[in-house]
Amino acid sequence: MPLANWIRCTDGDLTGCRVTDEGTAQKDELMWEVVYDSYIKEMGLDAMYARLLGVMKEKAQIECDYVLSSDRFKLTLLEIEEAKLKELIGSSEGKESGSIDKSLVYISKWVGSWLNPKEMTTKEYFVLLREMEKMNKNKT
Repeated sequence: MPLANWIRCTDGDLTGCRVTDEGTAQKDELMWEVVYDSYIKEMGLDAMYARLLGVMKEKAQIECDYVLSSDRFKLTLLEIEEAKLKELIGSSEGKESGSIDKSLVYISKWVGSWLNPKEMTTKEYFVLLREMEKMNKNKT
């Protein structure tokens, strides 16, 4: 998938998954699930996203426990998890929008030539990003 289409899809326009102009929203969602699942399988989850999912899972577990036991202490635990969730969501806001475009500029500088998101595949982008991050970690 071209990187430009990946950007469109992550911004909410799932028509970027289409090979032709024909398709439905339902097929777009199904195709995006397939594409994103293959991305997660190959690249793994971002650490922040994995942590966010862990907090959401813990919150859901506490909600279930409260429904089953009616223990009021579970409400206190629930408030703590909600605060963690708000903190994680607040710290990740602004990172998604435009982050690919910004990182593409840095990768282009690192590579030494401009990288066009319409010509570059998504896999190439993430491999280059990972390699650049490894180089930066080794320097520090």
